[in-house]
Amino acid sequence: MIIRCQKEDEKIIESYIGTEYYKCLYLYMNLQRYGTGSQAIDVYMDKFENKIKAVYLFYFSCVHVYSIDNDFSVPELKELLKSHPIKMIYCEKSTAEYIGGNYSSSERPFTITYGWVAEITNVDEKHRESVQLASANDFKQIVQMIYGDEDIGKSYNKNELAEQLLQRSKEGYSRNYVIKKNDVVIAHACTNAEIDGVAIVAELIVNKEYRRRGYALEIWRAICEEVLKEGKRVFSFYYSNESRNLHRKVGFHEVCEWGKIVFNNNYMEV
Repeated sequence: MIIRCQKEDEKIIESYIGTEYYKCLYLYMNLQRYGTGSQAIDVYMDKFENKIKAVYLFYFSCVHVYSIDNDFSVPELKELLKSHPIKMIYCEKSTAEYIGGNYSSSERPFTITYGWVAEITNVDEKHRESVQLASANDFKQIVQMIYGDEDIGKSYNKNELAEQLLQRSKEGYSRNYVIKKNDVVIAHACTNAEIDGVAIVAELIVNKEYRRRGYALEIWRAICEEVLKEGKRVFSFYYSNESRNLHRKVGFHEVCEWGKIVFNNNYMEV
């Protein structure tokens, strides 16, 4: 049975996740940051005989799913999704396979992309000094770069992306870094989420005209070095072999396999 979580359930969820929070980073960090009483997130548990089968956290147009044994009810999850306008499901690879195997594309067309979660503990080369924190005036360019990217942009609604970036930055939940040439942003990366002791680095993108010149490595090393100096564990997600190779050059090592289910129509029809 799926139930909506209350404040008293937060410790139960934390205990269920345990030390392997890297298998559900956004779920774990959003719960830590906002809590069940926040309007920013909506949290549920699938329970049977007082045992947790899965945890679901809704944030904007996505749901983060975590299940240790993948023995939760997909039909019940489908019913839950009918009341939430989601476009994406994020979870471990095994969970994505389990959901996909029990979800007919005739119900709602979808694609599954597999990737990795990786951690870095040391940056093996110092960055150059051209990397700087983004100013408020840079965000319009940042949004346009991310949304216009052939890979990253596919996962976002443009207005929602702008809202997320600005909201997270104002709340201190995210920091955006840029490399600029003549006041034009040519490279961007950010901490997409931060709490005490943990950070996710994400949204690495370089203007097409400046690619393959070392800017991706430069800004990626800079942001990782900055956050590691603060004593935080630093994680990243990636889905392509090209991105995998770049992460390995910087010093990342993989900690689990990941999955992203993207529904082809904009939102779940209620």
